Amino acid sequence: MTYLIAGFGKFGRIAFELITENFPDSELMILESDVTRTRSLADRDSVVNQDATSFLLNEPSLENSDIVIPMVPFHLAASYVIAGMCARAVPLPQELEEQVPNPYRLDESNLFASRADFVCPDDCPEGDLCTVTGMPRSPLHAALEGIQVPGWKILVQRSFQILPGVGGYPLGDLRFLRNRLATGMNIIATACKCHGVLTGIEVA
Repeated sequence: MTYLIAGFGKFGRIAFELITENFPDSELMILESDVTRTRSLADRDSVVNQDATSFLLNEPSLENSDIVIPMVPFHLAASYVIAGMCARAVPLPQELEEQVPNPYRLDESNLFASRADFVCPDDCPEGDLCTVTGMPRSPLHAALEGIQVPGWKILVQRSFQILPGVGGYPLGDLRFLRNRLATGMNIIATACKCHGVLTGIEVA
């Protein structure tokens, strides 16, 4: 198993440092198209200066068990499932905002949702009780699976906590998600227990 850190900006570096510290014997690969961000890792053979989406989709050596850690400034799961397809981002339906907690529109096609209306601590262990409020919390990824919007199919990629502040999912899950994409209107979501991002996609 290899940890695939997609994006090496601020949060990608944090993920790299935490995994290196906590799992010193693990295999790591950095996917970052901007070579200036990986100069400090020039002596590592695990740096891939390519587009993360294309590499994840086309690299034959990758295994289903490899863990993708999305740290790129776009919705990686949505980008991956539509890559190479006749598809486009489309505005999300307005009624979707009524079915997700604390909705925040990034743009017409992308919506953030969160169980929290406050800034979460970086070291949250993602337990059954919220570490800030002490209240029970039901998983957001499960709630998103139950969204009903006429004419739309929703596909949810669950993000698992690897370490406090670092989440990801098996590449095999992403491949399965891509196979479930349907012709017509789709909502692609990635979510952990408390936070998520949703993207509207139309497939011809």
